[in-house]
Amino acid sequence: MPTDGRTLTLARAEIGDRLRPYRHTALLVAIITLLAVRPLVSSTGAGPALYSIAIMLVLMVALYTIQVDELVGDRELLLKQRKHRAVVGWVLAIIAIALRLAIIVSPSHQLATIGGISWLSFFAYVTLTELRGVLKQKRITRESISMSVSVYLLLGLTWGLFYILLFDLQPQAFNFGGAPAPSGQQVTPVLIYFSLTTLATVGYGDITPATLQARYAAVSEGIAGQFYLAILVARLVGMQMNQSSIQQTEDQNREQDADQPEAKD
Repeated sequence: MPTDGRTLTLARAEIGDRLRPYRHTALLVAIITLLAVRPLVSSTGAGPALYSIAIMLVLMVALYTIQVDELVGDRELLLKQRKHRAVVGWVLAIIAIALRLAIIVSPSHQLATIGGISWLSFFAYVTLTELRGVLKQKRITRESISMSVSVYLLLGLTWGLFYILLFDLQPQAFNFGGAPAPSGQQVTPVLIYFSLTTLATVGYGDITPATLQARYAAVSEGIAGQFYLAILVARLVGMQMNQSSIQQTEDQNREQDADQPEAKD
């Protein structure tokens, strides 16, 4: 048994070492999978199960991603922050999963509402944590780009969960252009679609906010999306210019070092 336990620990460590350099790319793939699965599966049969698997995939990868950070700076402080993120993330995730299982066992409107709040809290926390990571980046890499795109999509998902909760509390919050209001499993994909179009400021007009709370939430999302893109582009350009400057300085130093032996001869 000790040998098996040690083998399992080593296997986990090896998986962690392999995943760590690509964790933000893994999160981005998980989010895209979640967004792609829901429109392709039905609301009956194996559809909800497949969608739940996609949600669990995003949850597990997000939990791993927010717990891993480069320890550059005050190591003791960063370790405390990492531990705090892990504790908060796991607490929110366990509550969300427990409530989802409770809804499956004993469906009720009250449990569904509390479950919606728990999932909104979890995704909001992951989004803020990843946003903090984006702002701390010093170099443009494949992972930093994946993280930036993940934050943008997480903003859309988080606002979508808020719209779902708002629609649950205020059924008249949205006007669906003469079409009947979605019900049951159809609410989630419809309002996440509305969230993503609002974030991108596409504005098809097929779904419009009707109540004051929904209107202000939609306007806030549109403004947040535009500010995020503007700040992100400015930061990426700044980092690229800084990298180019550093690279140019290093090249000049190498040329000077190469010329010094010739000068001595």
